[in-house]
Amino acid sequence: MIIEELQDRKALLHEFDLLRDEPLLEYVWEVALEFNEAPSTLVGDVKTSFAPTIFANRYAESKLTDEERYARHMEMYPKEESFEEYMEDKYKKLDTSFKDKFLSNQDLQYTIEAFGLDVSKLWYLLLFVHDYIEDFGSSKLTLLDTTWQELNKVNTKLEEATQIMLKKNGRKSYETERKDIMKLLKTALDYYVNTYKNIMEDDLTEEERLEKLKGIGLLNYIDDWSHLVNLNINYHLDPSHKKWYFTKIFLSFLKNRKARNLPHVKKMVSTDKYMFISRLIYTVGYHGKEYNKEYNEKGNKNRMLSNLLRKYNNEEFPTIASRYYI
Repeated sequence: MIIEELQDRKALLHEFDLLRDEPLLEYVWEVALEFNEAPSTLVGDVKTSFAPTIFANRYAESKLTDEERYARHMEMYPKEESFEEYMEDKYKKLDTSFKDKFLSNQDLQYTIEAFGLDVSKLWYLLLFVHDYIEDFGSSKLTLLDTTWQELNKVNTKLEEATQIMLKKNGRKSYETERKDIMKLLKTALDYYVNTYKNIMEDDLTEEERLEKLKGIGLLNYIDDWSHLVNLNINYHLDPSHKKWYFTKIFLSFLKNRKARNLPHVKKMVSTDKYMFISRLIYTVGYHGKEYNKEYNEKGNKNRMLSNLLRKYNNEEFPTIASRYYI
């Protein structure tokens, strides 16, 4: 199985329709027009999106070194800017590391064939959706990713923990299995996490928000907090939210598509849309191998994804991102 290579056409942002005729971006356009339509104030009455152009350029850049990316940038946007100045901006490369995982999953490939989808076009859609979702919360004007992700991980693990152990210089300094202590720690951490969330989402001025962040001792964990003009539109998504929105996008994409039987394949091929999406979620690394299995160890149908969707049924997903929203 070979993925057809998307050529670098170096489309400028205002030339977004230049890539309308790119066959490999057919699925990307379909999703982008549904979930990332360009504001009419920028493009008039035409229904279009900047997202496919942004994605195509990010894909091309993902194959380049920093020096090559800088040369490409200067060719497209000539201006007096040194390499050092260009590199001052934080840049997050598009992640293509799960390509082998995508191609080697034979169960997934059979399902792609059953739905009559083009493997190359679906690969670029998968890359786009993953990058689009990962873009939420990527802004540098908020808690450092590693700090907040680790905090959420600790908070989640505390709920299922039966023992807590602390070490000092590699040696155990404290250990407890007391449920009341662990419950108290979880309650305290819940309060801290929810207080932060409320401050971020509350209708406050920048000064009021900074004052509240000071009050809970959070400023030491904020990157460049002197420029928090957009603090209220930064989000950090936990894996559950990522899986939820990923599923929402792909359910929309598959809505009018039906699978067919594959007579030439001897084994049973899954034609279930939820299982299809579940295996894509496993491919990008949002969940482990349980999401790749159609049946659990007891022989029951995998319902993990449908249960997740019910959990977030009434929630609204944030609509702000730093790269794909203009």
